[in-house]
Amino acid sequence: MSQAAGQTNILGLVNNTIELPTMPEVLLKLNDVMSNPETSADDVAKVVAKDPAVATNILRIVNSAYYGLQVRVSSVTLAVSVMGFNMTKKVALKAAVFSVFGKRRDKIQHFDPASFWKHSIFTGTAARVLGSQSALFADSHPEDLYIAGLLHDIGKIIMMEKSCPRYLAALRKAAQTRRTELEVEHEDFGFTHADVGSVLAIKWFLPEDLAIAIRYHHAPAKDPFHRSLSSLIHLADQLAWSAGNPSTVGTPVPQLDHEVYDQVGLDPARVEELLPQVQEDFAASDLPW
Repeated sequence: MSQAAGQTNILGLVNNTIELPTMPEVLLKLNDVMSNPETSADDVAKVVAKDPAVATNILRIVNSAYYGLQVRVSSVTLAVSVMGFNMTKKVALKAAVFSVFGKRRDKIQHFDPASFWKHSIFTGTAARVLGSQSALFADSHPEDLYIAGLLHDIGKIIMMEKSCPRYLAALRKAAQTRRTELEVEHEDFGFTHADVGSVLAIKWFLPEDLAIAIRYHHAPAKDPFHRSLSSLIHLADQLAWSAGNPSTVGTPVPQLDHEVYDQVGLDPARVEELLPQVQEDFAASDLPW
């Protein structure tokens, strides 16, 4: 089966089984505004300013050490000018995801929303720290890497919300039989949480490399396009599990593909050295509630 045919089949399977959330309003408006070649930073800022969560995130990031600005930026228009439209949209995405999916819920059996978001944020943090220390990601913005890590398991929360009884049954089966979630999901649904997350990324018109990294984060060796990024997310995901931040409760830890070290340009010893920085950055992160 060709890559395109496989992707089409997955799209159809997911779309026919699970009702995916529509794109948040702020992202729709940003897409609309940014599609106009005459759009200015002020036009984009007007959209951003209507969503306090997005505006706050943009100002926080533009004032971070990455940009190294000499003076503090408090104007959203100036922040958009400094960051550029593409990064502004990605920061808006992060805030929008938390507003759509981050509403706190009680733990149900093997799914605990608080644990899920801790896992996602740890994975994003680890991807950002590891990527910043690898020459292979010299051209990648740290926030891009963070967002890829943050969203890698978004398919799980969609399955939990849109197909709750079946998804909980799959998690129970994985926990009881000590088989991987991926194997059980494929058996019970015909697709996995990685497939669901990648289809959401496609429907929301997110960058191709992000959609592909989400789909292959459990099998980076199968990624025909962006293997380094999917390998980075695979490794960051493993670090989250091993640090006591699993995305689901009581299910087996996913297996590590040891080839990812070469793909991310860091050996295991260097990754070990970077763990304190990952932990420190994670401790300083905010959960979405």
